[in-house]
Amino acid sequence: MKLNKTTKLFSASILTLLIITGCKKNETYSPIPDAVYIASSLITGSGSTASTTITNSASGKVSVSPAVARVYVNTLKNFDVSVNYALTGTAIAGTNYTAPNPTSITIPAGKWYADIQIPVINTSLSGNKTIIITMTSAGNNIQVGIGTPRAYTAFTYTLTN
Repeated sequence: MKLNKTTKLFSASILTLLIITGCKKNETYSPIPDAVYIASSLITGSGSTASTTITNSASGKVSVSPAVARVYVNTLKNFDVSVNYALTGTAIAGTNYTAPNPTSITIPAGKWYADIQIPVINTSLSGNKTIIITMTSAGNNIQVGIGTPRAYTAFTYTLTN
């Protein structure tokens, strides 16, 4: 359908009216805090029912390396964001995985994420083992975790045979 000038002007007027009436003069708005969060890769649906599922866990066989978790910024930055993290869990560094040194990652300016890659050592397990990656701090006044409960600050990767 081709829109004429009158239709375009009317549509623009309605949109402007909706924006103006949607904002209250005395209402204050807080900016979205800058934050980083850790998750596996996001899965987005398609079509009008599209939804995004974020998960903070994954698993993989010890024969597949590396274990990967993704650290995201919630808004695109024009500067690098450095994020420090700690490793815990039932998996043992040096036996089940090689601990990265240093335990920090940088999300480059203009990018939405960076991957933490932990090399997995291909050894037989007596049972599943976990590598828990917990973000401890971020540079440039960026908060760790998203939302009120500071969700997605930790990521669990389960090693399986």
